[in-house]
Amino acid sequence: MNTATEQSPILFDDFLGLEGEDFRQTRLIVFAGISGSGKSTALKFLCDHHPAFSGKPQRWIWTMEKTWDAARIRCNRLVVVDEVSHPRQLPAVARLLKQNQTVAVASHLKPAWFWPFRLAGRYRHFLTDHDCAKIARHLTRHGISHTAAAVEEFCRRHGASYVDLDCILERHPGESLDRALHLSLKLDRLTIERSKQWIPVMPVIGDTRKPFERAPTAGRPRWASCGG
Repeated sequence: MNTATEQSPILFDDFLGLEGEDFRQTRLIVFAGISGSGKSTALKFLCDHHPAFSGKPQRWIWTMEKTWDAARIRCNRLVVVDEVSHPRQLPAVARLLKQNQTVAVASHLKPAWFWPFRLAGRYRHFLTDHDCAKIARHLTRHGISHTAAAVEEFCRRHGASYVDLDCILERHPGESLDRALHLSLKLDRLTIERSKQWIPVMPVIGDTRKPFERAPTAGRPRWASCGG
């Protein structure tokens, strides 16, 4: 794997049911969703904890939103591409599929861009930003009161993003989600900005049998910022 800044172990919420998936014959796995919704963490779970890939030859590619040389990346059980944000990166993904057993991608592209890859073999596509229940579980783990209506409103406005949620809660600490969301809508402006000096953060998943009291996050080349 490429070198990247590491963080403390995080609690992994397997809201996609990855642990029960059989990926032995799968060629391409795509995790699609907004920034901060758990794509990188899902990729790290596959690498470190899924029986199909854990302990087997792997390679992690941080694309930094650019194309990369796939020629020498060969004979791996799993190659992770974090992340694909432009169609011009897809030819390199195709080459990786020819030279490696399975490729897993974090993507910001529409699913239609990956349909031709079905010709290469079994293909799985997961959405990481549609599950409001994971947001409710995140709040419950951290003792933050909330109503179902507030969770639904947050997801409608921001998608199921841990980063956007944490940004709102940090701006209004000690408040329920209902109150924090109300204040954020009234006083703040949540924006997404590209970072010129982004340092990749490698997710570290703790023992899946023992929870860690830390919020799930995902490495990404954009930063969510709240402004008053």
